[in-house]
Amino acid sequence: MKIKNVLFLLSVVLFFLGCNKTKTSLESMEIEEVKVNEIKYYEKNPKYASYKFDISIQLPKCQKDTIVCSLRKVIIESIFNINIDTTDTKTAINRYMLERSDSFQEPEAIYLKNNRSTNQMWSKLDCKFVYSTKDLLSYKVLEEYFTGGAHPNKDRYYFNYDFSLARKLNNEDIFKPTAKDDIRLKEILLKQLMKQENAKQIDDLNLFDVESPKDFMISPIIYFDSANVVFSYGDSDIRAYAYGAPEIKIPIKQAMEFFKEDFKNRHFSEKTH
Repeated sequence: MKIKNVLFLLSVVLFFLGCNKTKTSLESMEIEEVKVNEIKYYEKNPKYASYKFDISIQLPKCQKDTIVCSLRKVIIESIFNINIDTTDTKTAINRYMLERSDSFQEPEAIYLKNNRSTNQMWSKLDCKFVYSTKDLLSYKVLEEYFTGGAHPNKDRYYFNYDFSLARKLNNEDIFKPTAKDDIRLKEILLKQLMKQENAKQIDDLNLFDVESPKDFMISPIIYFDSANVVFSYGDSDIRAYAYGAPEIKIPIKQAMEFFKEDFKNRHFSEKTH
């Protein structure tokens, strides 16, 4: 009987040690800051035409933890929209700069040969963690670039990663199937946007073809912070570029009714009580 009790206690201790080990490895990720600053000059007119790259990327250091290595690979693939078999960033960054500067070097780019005006193009890539718990994180990919024209362009993207599943989440993993067209969620988003921008009526928001909540688009791009689920819109998704790209913050407790049960139970079960 004593031997059985000892074995039972030993198994319990080992179980909790295993849990703590997993928890520690996810909560204490060592973060690597990858930075690249490089200027490429137009071969036909190097004095007046250049393309500058300013790249900053936060990545977890890949050590013995296979989950962290998997996360690192997912981040690199998500930033550069490629499939890779390595966790090294050099190949992906070089490919990114080559793709951006290839058209820049084409001899047909006549306007770059103009010695009377300076043509300075640029790409800025800023990628970082915006939210992290032991089981869930949100990651931001922001690319700004200027290749001529009236104003720079901006692409903003977020993704969410579930440590308990060891994979990137789709919206279908987070929200109920009915959420994407839910009139109540549209009402909440529109009301919150009006609150954020001190708008007295819908027209004050300068939205495209929105007369009532049923016309409002629910953004498929979302991320989390410590208290909210944030719906992020692109520069021209719901209104003209000049009015700005909104990010609408909904308190997690208020958004809970739209989450799938399994997602809610894994990450926010304490908020339901």
